[in-house]
Amino acid sequence: MSAWWGLALLGGLLPLGRAWRALEGTTLRHSWIWAALAWAAWSLAALLGGSPAMRYLALCLTACAGVAVLGARRPGAAAWDFVVAGLLALLSRPYLEGLGELRLQAAHLFILGAALAVGIANYLPTRQAPAALLLAGGCALEVAALAGRPVVDGSPLVAVAPWAAWWCARRKAANEVDAMWLTFRDRYGFVWAQRQREQFNRAAANAGLAVELGWGGLRAAPGAAAPAGEVKALLEATLRRFTTRE
Repeated sequence: MSAWWGLALLGGLLPLGRAWRALEGTTLRHSWIWAALAWAAWSLAALLGGSPAMRYLALCLTACAGVAVLGARRPGAAAWDFVVAGLLALLSRPYLEGLGELRLQAAHLFILGAALAVGIANYLPTRQAPAALLLAGGCALEVAALAGRPVVDGSPLVAVAPWAAWWCARRKAANEVDAMWLTFRDRYGFVWAQRQREQFNRAAANAGLAVELGWGGLRAAPGAAAPAGEVKALLEATLRRFTTRE
């Protein structure tokens, strides 16, 4: 890792700060804290010359940030942090086995890679796919380096990922309901979005609304029109447990 990329990673605090403000009132602020810890570790790893111990910690915290999203709903968002902390404890075994020094084995890297894959793959079907792919590439290169097979430094890809995420989030939707849905989908990823989409469609059918929520947005039945206010209210009710407001 280069100190120059450490400075570039510090520059990622700008899109992270914007994300903190954008996530006000949502359960994702818990995940944001894990992401901020990961970003601090990435920055320190680069600024301190890329020590394997710090790079491994950065990867572990990145995996925790991705898994934190899977429990980001009310009630239980705060309690899920204990689950994520347990994951961090599991991933920290190489430090414990080495009595403070990093002692990596193939099994450690396999578990780390699986945890990273879960969090990153969650965003591949969304508009955040470019950022997820950049992060995946950077993490894969860093895991390879820790395994003794260095190719190139992965920190440049990691440094660019938050800017790509910020840019992808700027894209507009066709209408207010689609904007609400796509914002939720891109923030929470496939796992939660698919579950909430199915819940909305069941509720819409029970309410007699001739609409269906597709992966890319709202679809109305041919020749039918649903009151926009009712559709919006139903979607808001479906997504209410992902806000911090009652």
